[in-house]
Amino acid sequence: MREYKKEILTPEMQEIRSMILNTVTQREAIKSEMELWFEQHPKQNYPNMKNLILVDATLSKLDSFYKQLWDYHNTLK
Repeated sequence: MREYKKEILTPEMQEIRSMILNTVTQREAIKSEMELWFEQHPKQNYPNMKNLILVDATLSKLDSFYKQLWDYHNTLK
């Protein structure tokens, strides 16, 4: 466990942060792909929408879990 700017970050929290960054990168790639798709196929559905929904759900769960850990380690008890 280390303190960063008066913030406690456990190894688990650092790993979750890394997972969040990777998931955001993945989400941005899918969104860029989707923009190109709609430019080329304006009247069709985007075929990888399920992937975007899955990545969004994963990001939401990671965020929630990180916040729970942050609150536990960084709020006054």
